[in-house]
Amino acid sequence: MNRSSWIKLAAFAVLAAAGCWLLFGTSFGPMLISADGRTALVDRMNGTVRDAGALGPLAFVAIMTIGLIFLPATPFVLAGALLFGKLAGSLYNFTAAILAASASFVLGRYFLHDLAHRFAAGRLADLNAKSERHGFSVIFYLRLAWFPFIVLNYGAGATRIRFNDYFWGTVLGGAAPFVISTFCFGSFWEIARDYRTPADLLRFDVLFPVLLLAFSLFLPKIVRKLRRGTQGDDGA
Repeated sequence: MNRSSWIKLAAFAVLAAAGCWLLFGTSFGPMLISADGRTALVDRMNGTVRDAGALGPLAFVAIMTIGLIFLPATPFVLAGALLFGKLAGSLYNFTAAILAASASFVLGRYFLHDLAHRFAAGRLADLNAKSERHGFSVIFYLRLAWFPFIVLNYGAGATRIRFNDYFWGTVLGGAAPFVISTFCFGSFWEIARDYRTPADLLRFDVLFPVLLLAFSLFLPKIVRKLRRGTQGDDGA
């Protein structure tokens, strides 16, 4: 690699180290790891949103977008569900996720692409070329399969996948996981808050998100079968 590539790699290593330090070396880290910490995180974000007044949703989206560039998505999705409810929370969570995914892709493309290209010059060259040709399908299926969010963001940026394919694969494939997880968190919160008898677990607004979550786990297989069936009909 040339000097510029080494500088980019070193800069990305500094960013990664800063994220690790934030997660494991500061008082903010436990807010993302422990149950009590996540409660404290929601309380802190709630205060920030309230202080922002009418701009509260915008403040939340900005905080979540920056957070998802470096940190796990789950605590922020939980915060969105608890602060704004299932419907508005889904909208704000998904908006922040798309913005963060796009920013992470750009960072991965700028900092990691040269390194990935060097390692993919041999046996992985064909795989890298296929990822460019089928970028939308790759991203779409991996999003549906709940592939780790931050890993896929930077990993896709390091490959030859085009941004347009990555963006629409993320929008269409990532909508279900983020909306379903937001609804599930919202429902679990309502159960913890309102539970009185076992019959409370049989409410539609509790069962529906759980059924959606179960369905989403089989969704990638269903989509693959439908696509193969369509290709078979075209071939006939």
